[in-house]
Formats: sequence, C-alpha cells, structure tokens
Amino acid sequence: MSATDALQDALAAEHAVIWGYGVVGSKVVDDQLPDVRAAEQEHRDRREATADLLRSLSAVPGEAQAYYELPFPVTDPASGLRLAAHLEQGAAAVWRYVLSQTEDTELRRAALVALTDAAVQATRWRLAAGTQPATVAFPGQ
Repeated sequence: MSATDALQDALAAEHAVIWGYGVVGSKVVDDQLPDVRAAEQEHRDRREATADLLRSLSAVPGEAQAYYELPFPVTDPASGLRLAAHLEQGAAAVWRYVLSQTEDTELRRAALVALTDAAVQATRWRLAAGTQPATVAFPGQ
C-alpha cells in the first residue's frame, strides 16, 4: 500500500471519528460536552489537513459515509465514554499505519502527532470512564 492509500484510510477514519463523536455527544453528561466538542474539533481540523495533504499529492480526498456502524450499543453516558475511547484508539491505529507506510519526514511527523494526540485523548476518556488500565503500552496496535 502506498502512503497515499494509507492517508486515504486515515481520512476515512477521521470521517468516522467525527460521526462517532456526534453519538458520544448525545449520550455523555452535560459537563463533558465541552471536552467532546474539543476532541471532535481536533479531528475536524485533522480531517481538513489530511484532505489538503492528499490534494497536494494529486489525490482526490475520499468522502464521508452517510452512516457508520457502531461497534457496540451506545445507550448511556458510560457507553458514550467507552465509544469515545474506542474512536480514539481506532484513530491511533490508522495513524500508526500511515507512519509505517512512508519515509517522508513531514508525513511521518504529521502521523506521529496524530497518533500521539489520539492516544492521549483515548487515555483521557478512559480516565473519565474509570477504565483500568487507562493507558495502553503500544497505542494504535
């Protein structure tokens, strides 16, 4: 797989994460909404940067789907936080893959920042949910 293909996968993941945060926001308690909105905005910014990067590589960025299948029922604040951590873990995995698919220094730097940001945010959501352990040894794996 080429770096461009890996970036397309990353873009698709960012679309899914943004959609998923809409579900998360509908389930968490009100005082968690600012954190949900901030995390979603970070992924919106990353989505736009990824689309711009793809265009710079003469690729047409993939479009978002209308609907995404949830990995489990999300019915209350606890399952909303669990979904948020799951979304971030998935984002970390796809950015880890991008990192492995290129030797380009700038692209590797962008992928590493995205991987790190997702791993840190996943830890925040696990802490908020009281999940133990809150951290994972190899984020994105």
